[in-house]
Amino acid sequence: MDQKTLGLWTLGVIVLLSAQATIAGAQTAASFDGTYAFVSAAKLSQTYVTRSGDMGFCPESAPGPLYVSQGRAWYVSSSGRNLVGTLGQQGQFVIQVIEPRDSRPFEMDVNGRIDPSGRAYARQRGNSCSYDLVWQKQQ
Repeated sequence: MDQKTLGLWTLGVIVLLSAQATIAGAQTAASFDGTYAFVSAAKLSQTYVTRSGDMGFCPESAPGPLYVSQGRAWYVSSSGRNLVGTLGQQGQFVIQVIEPRDSRPFEMDVNGRIDPSGRAYARQRGNSCSYDLVWQKQQ
């Protein structure tokens, strides 16, 4: 085998192995489908300022399970709101809620990700209190 043929053969093997590793490591949105049990919540701040200008205290948070199915992610917040969003191919999810009310609408943004081990992490930001949330996929 001459140098050129050996070089092309070696390059072909490297490309093939690289493609197989990429395919094996890739996940689809469907691979994240399931129920994730709530694990923990950490407050990002202890207090907030109410609409009337008073100081309020952020309560502990214990949302319901996180559900993932067919490219959607949803859960019920500890305040009882149904939060629904989209799930990406790499396990990232985004939920945005805007509800009109009096002078200032209620807004909540949730940005999260699910890692390959089945742990889901999210930052939930609201008008007043914000939390870092964690869930674990159930078997």
